[in-house]
Amino acid sequence: MENMTEQNINPILLEFLDTDSFEEKYKILVATPIMDFDDLLIDNMASSIDVVIDDGDIESRVQDLKVCVRTRAKFETTRFRR
Repeated sequence: MENMTEQNINPILLEFLDTDSFEEKYKILVATPIMDFDDLLIDNMASSIDVVIDDGDIESRVQDLKVCVRTRAKFETTRFRR
């Protein structure tokens, strides 16, 4: 098995992993053209936030990932408002 290096890691994934807030992660998802997504990228993004996105077409999977990230973003902002 080949070792992963920064040279063969998707730059979109790196940006997604580098941000700490779910709001920023959501902005990355929205700004990324659908044609830049593939199943591996979606699976890696989902795994990084501890969710599983069901199999299906790319558009549906990206939409499901957006919903998960958006939901987490809402909880992230309300969690600290006490």
